[in-house]
Amino acid sequence: MIKAVIFDCFGVVLDVMRNFQNKEVIEAIQGLKGEYKLAMLSNVTSRRSLDERFSPGTLDELFDVVVASGDVGFEKPSPYIFTMTAEKLQVQPEECLFVDDIESFCRAAEAVGMQSLHFVNIKTSLAELRQRLTDQAEATKV
Repeated sequence: MIKAVIFDCFGVVLDVMRNFQNKEVIEAIQGLKGEYKLAMLSNVTSRRSLDERFSPGTLDELFDVVVASGDVGFEKPSPYIFTMTAEKLQVQPEECLFVDDIESFCRAAEAVGMQSLHFVNIKTSLAELRQRLTDQAEATKV
């Protein structure tokens, strides 16, 4: 059962190629708040580097946990960064859905027991995210 959703920053929450925040993704994250534990996991030098890309306090409003690889000494695809993020969320890796635009990082998350969603574009990926979470919610009601 999915209890937590972990989002990559660059390519998912932020579109670095076009230099803007993916508002639809941010709205989806806001919609998940309270139902799921939420994390951002990014291969970046520091949390400060992430904070600089958002309005003050935004990351703390959106996410329960923010993990910057430079702060912890491991980066994706290291298994440790995935398990450490799950631990910080106080869930098991099997209870996490990891969302990233890099397929090899999705496979690395799966190797530690997480489910993954390869983010290919906003419309398709958000529809798949909603469908997976809806399917799971319906399955647990049965």
